[in-house]
Amino acid sequence: MAPFMTGPDQHDENAVEAQAAQWFARLKSLPVSRETLQAFFEWQRDETHAEAFAAVERLWSRAGDLGDRPAIAAVTHAALARKARRRWLGLAWPPHPALAALAVVVLVLLGIGATYWAMRPGANDYATAIGQRSVVALADGSQVTLDTDTRIVTRFDTDERRVVLTHGQAYFTVAHDTARPFRVEADGTEVLATGTQFAVRRDGVGVDVTLVEGSVRVTPRATSPTTLRPGQRLVLRGDTAAVVQGVDTKAATAWRQGRIVLDGWTLARAVAEVNRYTRRPVRLEADRFAEARFSGTFDVGDIDSFVAATTALLPLTAVRGANGSIRLVDRATREKSSQST
Repeated sequence: MAPFMTGPDQHDENAVEAQAAQWFARLKSLPVSRETLQAFFEWQRDETHAEAFAAVERLWSRAGDLGDRPAIAAVTHAALARKARRRWLGLAWPPHPALAALAVVVLVLLGIGATYWAMRPGANDYATAIGQRSVVALADGSQVTLDTDTRIVTRFDTDERRVVLTHGQAYFTVAHDTARPFRVEADGTEVLATGTQFAVRRDGVGVDVTLVEGSVRVTPRATSPTTLRPGQRLVLRGDTAAVVQGVDTKAATAWRQGRIVLDGWTLARAVAEVNRYTRRPVRLEADRFAEARFSGTFDVGDIDSFVAATTALLPLTAVRGANGSIRLVDRATREKSSQST
């Protein structure tokens, strides 16, 4: 069954544009079932439909540039005002297709604040920039949330579903399909799942696998596999043996809601984590505090709050450069240097 098909003539230009906007809104809503994706692909086989959907995507992709313009703001207010008396995702939709498409864009921007891509068959390379998060719907009904500065490559066929995490961090919600195993590969480590939820992180230090729900089997390069239970994390660091730890999964995956939870981390590690989400990194120039323990919860990218907390808890001073750079220096050393000059 193909939802949101309204009107007797599906090839009428206005109707098709409205359908495309409705499909875009449906595909950005979580969760997206496999049946919905199949219905969308069937609808999109029509060339007219595909062109209309592409037009909505183009409009959405430009929304970041248009959002602060007065004319767009006026249309947005008008669209939202109609929301109270129209059920957009059901029987009714704003009368003008362009307004409908624009309203979808606005809802996306006012929603999770992250880019959402509806994957099409054949598309297989997805990435986020520094500071960006993205929710991806895979063709099998699975979903992947990409953290900042992350890239995945998908390779699906009739025998298996394979995702390669080239760098970054991703959260997987896997659609159950016993006929096609779901595998995630990260730096030689393979994670095998059926229907489950888990996160994989690959950075310059190593690979971490955190299981939230279900079961996964993790096989590091040239070693025996380990089966994780919910609430466990497998940590791989170079050639050392894999370590399984208990973990607070809500804290470990708080980045999906745009939060960083630092629970007794060393300051050096906390600085490195905060820096993943910004192009304005903090530099720690006080080695004797690198191993100091630090706890706190921050919005990703909120460098100022992190710096304020750090300098309040530890004898550090934030030195800000003209280019926006921030250095954390030993307060006592800085005061001595000032007195000597």
